[in-house]
Amino acid sequence: MSPPAPDSFRSVRAQAPSRDDATSPSPALVELQEALGSPRSGWILVHGPAGTGRSRLLSRAVQARGGLLFRASPLGAEDLLDDFRTLLLERRGTLPRPEGPGFLPEPGGLPGWRTLLVGLVDQARKGHGPTVLAFDGARWLLESRRRWASEVAEALERARRRGAPVHLILVLDGVEPDLPHALPPPTARIRTGALDLREAARAHGGRDPLEQYALWACLGGDPSRLPSGSRHPGSESGASSAPSEPNAGSHGRESDGPADGEGRRSRWETLVAARVLAREGDLFDAPLRELDRVFQKPARYVSLLRALSEGPLDWPGLRARVRGVQTGGQMAPYLARLESLGVVESLRPLGSPEGSRDRRYRIRDPFLAFWMGCVLPVRSLVDPDDPWPSWVRWVRPRVSAHLERCLPRATADWFRRHARERFSAPGREVGALWGGEAEFPVVGWLANGQICYVETEASGRRSGARVFDDLAEKMRRTRYGIGRQARTPVLVLPRGIDEGLRRRMAREPLTTVLDLSDLMGTVASPGAPGWVEGPSAPLSG
Repeated sequence: MSPPAPDSFRSVRAQAPSRDDATSPSPALVELQEALGSPRSGWILVHGPAGTGRSRLLSRAVQARGGLLFRASPLGAEDLLDDFRTLLLERRGTLPRPEGPGFLPEPGGLPGWRTLLVGLVDQARKGHGPTVLAFDGARWLLESRRRWASEVAEALERARRRGAPVHLILVLDGVEPDLPHALPPPTARIRTGALDLREAARAHGGRDPLEQYALWACLGGDPSRLPSGSRHPGSESGASSAPSEPNAGSHGRESDGPADGEGRRSRWETLVAARVLAREGDLFDAPLRELDRVFQKPARYVSLLRALSEGPLDWPGLRARVRGVQTGGQMAPYLARLESLGVVESLRPLGSPEGSRDRRYRIRDPFLAFWMGCVLPVRSLVDPDDPWPSWVRWVRPRVSAHLERCLPRATADWFRRHARERFSAPGREVGALWGGEAEFPVVGWLANGQICYVETEASGRRSGARVFDDLAEKMRRTRYGIGRQARTPVLVLPRGIDEGLRRRMAREPLTTVLDLSDLMGTVASPGAPGWVEGPSAPLSG
């Protein structure tokens, strides 16, 4: 069976460099700087889900080039034009005027968008003006003035004909934003995204593997979710600060023993409860605020996201879990909107064609999945002025299942970026596999042709030997990867290896076992737990 197309959702993407060097640029910034260094004029699209660092990325690039940055607001056309004139007067001291006839002033004698944009091009051609013009929140400009895209296109064409080294940057929302027909194709597309698993875990302040994994699974990897002290170079500006250490009072304190009968207070739990449940926490009710800002009527979107918090679902699974929905057509526009904004992502099984309808949908941000699955159902029961007891009684029983649901996603991330640490080749294509034969949460196709079939087990309901037997049976049933010289069973077992599994591994030497230390790239301290306990037992970490 041939490998899937490289342009599918499973393709490997460049990620942020190590946070150990806080000044190192992100790959997106490097890519943007390279595009701005081109001698050819044109426009650059910067896009990505909200909270993934678009604004901060733009600020750094424009500052490095001495460019002009306009941050649009949801205002009317005249107000936006007034704001742009004010910016030009403050930064340039005057309003630019184009060379030659054909440019009439607006009512009142002031220049309009067409005059200002073409005038900036003419100034740049003479070496008297900025060569980088950036518009953050370009959506508001496009929505407020229908001719704005045509006026931008005219300025770009003038720059091309006259050899002006002008680069215009537009920042738009979403994974694949709709581009105005009046604009020519962009010379470059820069997509922002979340930090990878390990970078996000370290940025959240995780120490041992379990703590790092739990913080990533509960707080996610979007730069806007990071504590202010760990802000990534490409993150959004203006995010609220958050505590980097547990503090006393209502948030709880770190403790190795029982705390007022409420169970052990692990450090990562205290951090999450302080940021998400406490009224003064920077992530308190954050998903509802964001959804309310984006959607006029967010109720149906919240219903979809709450259903998807249980894990990837196909159309029948969504219909069964979203109340008031009779047909898939009722959900389609809402799901399409969430997907276009990057809130939800669609997954195809490995080996399926690009246009396959066999899709499952998943919440992109682990924090949003955590909040929708663990906080929203008990939101009315949580006391935001005393969050720790609420965490223990209402949220904690749901967390273990959420962490287990995130394990395949973390494993897939490891195969994409770090497979060489345990195998002789990096990951080439990684994804899930489902269908009539067998279902695998993760399958990794390595660059040397080796196929790794993955089974995860964190709950402790199955022994390691049983997990091995279940995986072996599924490998016998599937035809995917038949003909490969090495078909490798990979078990992800945070709780460790039992004696029965050791005996089976002796008979199958290719078997590989991963735990959280492997996934996080961090050595666990002696005696540290490998996983959280079930809902009825206190968590430790």
